[in-house]
Amino acid sequence: MMDDTLDLYLAQRNTLLADDSATLAQLKAHDRQLLSALDQGQLMLPLAARQVSDEDLFAALDDDLDAALLLVEARARLWPGELMRIQHRLVARAEDSRAAWWLAAHYATLPCPFLFPEQWDAQLWAARALQRRNRESMLPEPWREWALVMGGQRPIQPVVEALWAEGDGQPWESWLAPLLTLVDGKEASALVNWLANHLDDTDLIRVMGLSCQGRFLPWLANMRHNESLADAALREVRWLTGGQSNRFDGQQVWGEHLSQDVCAQLFRRLPLGFRGRLWHWCGGAVQGAATSLQGGEWCLGS
Repeated sequence: MMDDTLDLYLAQRNTLLADDSATLAQLKAHDRQLLSALDQGQLMLPLAARQVSDEDLFAALDDDLDAALLLVEARARLWPGELMRIQHRLVARAEDSRAAWWLAAHYATLPCPFLFPEQWDAQLWAARALQRRNRESMLPEPWREWALVMGGQRPIQPVVEALWAEGDGQPWESWLAPLLTLVDGKEASALVNWLANHLDDTDLIRVMGLSCQGRFLPWLANMRHNESLADAALREVRWLTGGQSNRFDGQQVWGEHLSQDVCAQLFRRLPLGFRGRLWHWCGGAVQGAATSLQGGEWCLGS
């Protein structure tokens, strides 16, 4: 794999990650191409060199953060200790801490930067990193409240409203989806009713699915008769029912406290397009992200 084909590799990878029919095995096979090319010195990129300068490292991260982080993870897979070595270099970089906060949020053994970031996405990574380390008190509001909610110490609705106001149009799923793993049926209904005034129908359907509450199945079934909403509604029905058409006791779904039939209700093979959702349920038990090299580390052997 030469560097002029790296863009094609990344485009194919992004297609896989968004595909509701693709599997983790396919992603791992695809990512082995990157590991092989890096190991054999076929990538003509400064970040692919065994010894990379601070200038080249920072330039790669500034140019394309997602692609550079994937290469950093590949380096760590080939050269033990590389992730920690790079993180120490990033933490010492005062002018931009986005990459360092991403790594700290997704790898619990790495050190955290010293300064809270200005960028919205990096603020969420900082909140997750510090919450995983039981250092919520270091966060500014409303992220401190978000972290306390994640720890079960605060009600959910006020922090959703506060972050919605603070975000002012910023992407919402990355901070809202983890909170939705904590709600019961009543709280989920209250949140959906509140969000109905702030989201379009397609996004509201997505929230219903992310909540993993079976009470939304009748609503979604009704929405699928609307041609413009049918695809979105059917996708969430597929998620809630584990991709199976049969129903279980009380129309339970696999995010709720389930009966003994739970194993029969799960996806036989979880599509990559849904895998990121399970990350929100796993809390601090995961290393990397669902989009990480070869799918991250969900559990030993994953």
